[in-house]
Amino acid sequence: MSTITVEQRIFDNYRCTVATLLEQYAAQGMTSKQVAEKLDCGVSNVRRIARKHSISFNQPSVSPKISYSKEFLDRTINATNLLSRAWSDRFLCSVGLETA
Repeated sequence: MSTITVEQRIFDNYRCTVATLLEQYAAQGMTSKQVAEKLDCGVSNVRRIARKHSISFNQPSVSPKISYSKEFLDRTINATNLLSRAWSDRFLCSVGLETA
């Protein structure tokens, strides 16, 4: 029993080289996950094949860590920094929060 590889499937379905197709997808700004969904294969397969052909895909931007946000660094208590520090009992009472 022979299994058809992703590369063979690309050639059979798209009638172009693997490198050509992956370069087109990369130029469109697709991520490796989007390409994997389009080709109906695993993300690791797409990344392996792309690495073999020196092709890189668009990577989703990483959201900044909360510890760098303005709300977290604010010296007044808010929903973002409430549990991040030891607020004094006097301060908590002044903003209307009960202490234990």
